[in-house]
Amino acid sequence: MKKQLTAWVLGGTGAIGKEVIGQLLKDEDYKEIYAVSRRKIQVEDTKLTNDIVDLESDYQLESRGGDVVFVAFGTTLKKAGSKSAQHHIDVELPYRFLVKLKEQGVKNCVLVSAMGVSEKSLFFYSRMKAELDRKVNELEFDHLVLVKPSVLDSVREEKRTGEEWSIKIGNFIGRSGVIDKYKPIKVKHVAQAMIISLDYMTEKLTTYNSAQLHDLSAIYRKEKGLN
Repeated sequence: MKKQLTAWVLGGTGAIGKEVIGQLLKDEDYKEIYAVSRRKIQVEDTKLTNDIVDLESDYQLESRGGDVVFVAFGTTLKKAGSKSAQHHIDVELPYRFLVKLKEQGVKNCVLVSAMGVSEKSLFFYSRMKAELDRKVNELEFDHLVLVKPSVLDSVREEKRTGEEWSIKIGNFIGRSGVIDKYKPIKVKHVAQAMIISLDYMTEKLTTYNSAQLHDLSAIYRKEKGLN
């Protein structure tokens, strides 16, 4: 029996967000998908409603409720231009949206975090991601899933030499079997794992590393008959 779920997607123009939307559109368990973005999402479907908003305004989202919100906000320091601007995009904006969605009755949240984050870290990015994890946890959704992938093995619009080397090194480490959680993961597999994580929401807070995301993705593909 189809589940007939309603999902929200924040960050639908990024690599993971695009893939989450693509997977949800093919998933018969989802009847409605609401994607909030600053730019128009380049896909149209009867199941998809794209709310294009000015992220800096006091936007009012239509109250639709929902079963889950998938969050894949994120930018780089280079694109943002400063640490304060990156913090605004990566922490303040998604948090403001999530407060509104929680108030409107959205029950569950699946949030893309990062490996090894800590608010005591020497690294700004790590502290920033850990701050968002904490703040979203304090909103007390019925269930919160923190997804912490390793390096994303994907095709990006801009060339990132450092990331390409990280993928090569990570694949070598992953093949060695010594540290599976550092093995790079395809964006498609992260999205699939995020979606099926709803079936395993038994705890208030659940965290998945890359190795576990690989496993969840494999289960999803098997259940859906995907390659």
